[in-house]
Parts: sequence; structure tokens; C-alpha cells
Amino acid sequence: MRRAIRLSRRGFPAPNPHVGCVLVRGGAIVGEGWHDYAGGHHAEVVALQQAGERAIGATAYVTLEPCHHTGRTGPCTEALREAGVVAVRFACPDPNPRAAGGSSWLRSQGIEVEGGICEQEAARENTGWLRAMRLGRPFVTLKAACSLDGRIATASGESQWITGPAARRMGHRLRAEMGAVLVGRRTAELDQPRLTARIKGVHNQPLRVLLDPKGKVPEDAPLFREPGEAIRFVATGSARTPFDVEAPLLDGSLDLQALLAHLWNRGITGLLVEGGAVTAGSFLKAGLADRIDLFVAPIVLGDGPSWVEGPSVDRLSEAPRFDRTFARDVGGDLWVRYERDG
Repeated sequence: MRRAIRLSRRGFPAPNPHVGCVLVRGGAIVGEGWHDYAGGHHAEVVALQQAGERAIGATAYVTLEPCHHTGRTGPCTEALREAGVVAVRFACPDPNPRAAGGSSWLRSQGIEVEGGICEQEAARENTGWLRAMRLGRPFVTLKAACSLDGRIATASGESQWITGPAARRMGHRLRAEMGAVLVGRRTAELDQPRLTARIKGVHNQPLRVLLDPKGKVPEDAPLFREPGEAIRFVATGSARTPFDVEAPLLDGSLDLQALLAHLWNRGITGLLVEGGAVTAGSFLKAGLADRIDLFVAPIVLGDGPSWVEGPSVDRLSEAPRFDRTFARDVGGDLWVRYERDG
């Protein structure tokens, strides 16, 4: 199972979960695979194809309960049965109501099933997806590259590049991992971002999302021209282009709960919020920031915009709190991850 967990880390399957599979017969591995990208073969099918006839009488070790529904691909449960697998061991039960029920169906077919093996280890590889299933909305990560004093640009507005190439590559990886990336209007105008994941192995580009209540960003902006799909959230009654999706206003700003509901209904399970400061603050204020990824460069900028504006709190006890889950060096910059407390 730990081999299957290591395999599951490969690929960019968003909005689907990371899954790895190892087939064992007679004490030897006869096939293995992982879910590489959404729309591609699931981990079980990849492993079965590698094993061929050696799958007959084998035991499958899978990091997530095999799915029992037809989406872009067929049910993995039926593929396992038809291949002659006699036992299935899985780590995490599938919380997705559309795909769950695989273990019960496999047992009904006379296949031995055991769950909960290395469950916590496997769950760590799918933290965002599993929480999205529980929350019923996309898992939201705020991401920023900043100086030691929390600045994302100089006083004159120069921002490219605060962090080094390694940190920027990791930022592209996060885009692919999450499956959707969001910025506000001002960031789109000032930075002209493409919002694509320009690293090796990406099959599906993330959905690019722009918050632009009055529809001010022109249609020829870079984020609208890149391969893949882009949408722009505008205030109700402001839609003018094929990119536009109308959303209600709440206290003068776009209703973030409504935005996340729309993305969830599109099948989006993760959202990376890259900017700017007001946009990041709005997600914090609404209690919708589940994780924060900060890439901190070893420089001090003094005056200049902060990576976040708000939410304003009067008492320390009212401040949103996060737990640090790791900190690591990335090419001389520091990548620190925080998860919402509790």
C-alpha cells in the first residue's frame, strides 16, 4: 500500500483525486499505475493493462476505494472483476456519493475486500479533495510570493520577480494540482498573468477565473487567450462576453459563496487564489480560506503593497488562525504552508 501511495503522488488529476494502485500475485508486483490526468485511465485500469493475464488471481492495493460509476471512464470495480482480481485492499473510503459503493459491489461479486489500510497516510495525499467532498465546495488555497516583510511589490510597483525560478515552478505545480486559479481585476490589469501551469506533465490546464464585477478587463487579456478554459465573474446584469458568468453582489462585492457554488457545480474541487491583496482578504474575511501557501524571498522591501488586505480585527481572539504544516527551502526561498485551525 505504501508503494501505491508513492505512485499516487504522480500526475495532475484535478479535479479528481490522486490514486495509486499496485497489483500483487504470488508475492510479486505484476502491475502498477496512477491516475495521471482527468479523462485518462484510472489507476486500477493502468495497473490492469500493465499486468495483462497476470491480473488473474491477483490482489489489488488501491489508495482510494474503487469507483462504481460511469463518468468520463467506466467503473473500476467492473474492470477489476473482469480482469480476475480476487481481493481488493484499499486505504480511504470514497466520500463522493456519485462514485461510492465500490466495496459493497465488489463483495457482492465474491471478491474479498478490506479497507482502512494506511488510511491516514493515503489521506494526506488528497487533503484538499477529501475536504472539498466534506465541505461541498472547492477547497481554497491562498498563494502569495512575498518579501520577508510581507510585500508583493516595491513602492513603485515592480514585482517580477520577488522569488526565484524554483519557487515559481512550484507555483505552476500548485495551479495544476488545484485545477483552478483565480485573480482579481487589478492583478489581471497590472501583472497581465497567463495563469497557466507551464511545467512538464500537465495534460489539462487549470480553469482560469477572474473576479471583475464591472467587466473592465478586455477580452484580449492574456488569461483569456491561453489554451484551456477561462471564465470571468461579473455582477448580475453586467455580462457582455462569452467568458462572463453573472454573480450576485454581497456588501458591494461579488458573493464568494455563490462563486464557489458555481465552480462546484462545474466539477471544480480545488481553487488557488493568487491575487491580489484585496481578493485574498475577501476570502479570509468570508471564512473561505482553507490553506495558505507563502513563498517568502530573503529580501526586505519596506514600502509596497502587502500580500493581503484585511480582514480587520479588533481583538487577537477574533483573528483567523492557521496551523503550520510544513516549511521548506525552495531554491533559496522559503515555502511555508498553513492550514485552517481545526
